[in-house]
Amino acid sequence: MARVSNYRDQQLKKDIQPYIKKYYNYTYQKLVEEEEIIRGNLNDMSSEIKTIESNIKDVKKDLSKASELLSDASARMNKEEQEAQNDIISSGKFPYPKNPHHPIFNVRNLVCVAISILGFGLLSEAYGKDAFIFVPGIFILSIFVASRILKDSDDQMNREYSTKVHEYNKSLKKKFTPSKNYLGFKKIAEDANKLITENEIFKKKYYTKLSSVEFKILVNKKVLIEFKRFKKRASERERTSKINAFEMKNRSGAQNIKEKLLKSIRGKSNWSCPYCTNMSDVNVAEADHIHPVNKGGLTTLQNMVLICKKCNSKKTNLMLRVFCKKQGYDYNGVCERLEKLGKDV
Repeated sequence: MARVSNYRDQQLKKDIQPYIKKYYNYTYQKLVEEEEIIRGNLNDMSSEIKTIESNIKDVKKDLSKASELLSDASARMNKEEQEAQNDIISSGKFPYPKNPHHPIFNVRNLVCVAISILGFGLLSEAYGKDAFIFVPGIFILSIFVASRILKDSDDQMNREYSTKVHEYNKSLKKKFTPSKNYLGFKKIAEDANKLITENEIFKKKYYTKLSSVEFKILVNKKVLIEFKRFKKRASERERTSKINAFEMKNRSGAQNIKEKLLKSIRGKSNWSCPYCTNMSDVNVAEADHIHPVNKGGLTTLQNMVLICKKCNSKKTNLMLRVFCKKQGYDYNGVCERLEKLGKDV
């Protein structure tokens, strides 16, 4: 049972993929708006379900009434037909075809009886009165042999008899003269049949619609469950976009700060990196955020300093204390050098 339920869940998940695909790239606000719309649609569809169920109930009532009318009219018509046929048959003017094979009294059985008696006479000489025990067996054997020999003839006779019976019934029906009541019941039966046909069509239509709406409700409920994941992902996506935009803005501002820092140092010889204190060409120096941007650091002159390319590639987004610890630098010494440059540490 669990396996069947799991299969149905997988099948449903596969079916709703086309419905939820469009929501993958919606913004958080758009998802919230869409969620409200779906909830409204669910309320509308619930009302529609009630209307359809009410229609189905009405159709079933109409079908029940029409079936009762048809049953009653058919019974009354059959009764009148049967009474009329019985009157015709009892008059003796229209005899029923005789069956050529009477179950007991027929020529074949008489011949078989004669054969049995003859056999008894022949066997009595050898067995005396005990020969009676062979009579039933001789009779049954005679019947079987005669049936096999005359099989084709019997089949032909049965076909002819069936044809006569069929023609008799047709003729008997033709002799029936319907009364006014009969014609009235016939009209009721025809109208009831027509009503049943129409209501069966309506019932099928309503059940198809009901199945469709129920499926839509199920899909929308599943979509609402997925919306929790969609909104979380949209929120994270928008947050990442804001961070990226902020960082892009900081990078643009960092270039301006770097140019200002270079101007303040250009022309000075023996420039050394304030982190590692190694001598380097100031023209290839890179601007670093002392307090990283992703930790809340600002792109200002007080939070930026020129450092060598090697230190910049190692510091990345590390806090200054962590960076110094990893590189084995004297944190206090680095702080003093930065303070002399007018930086906030």
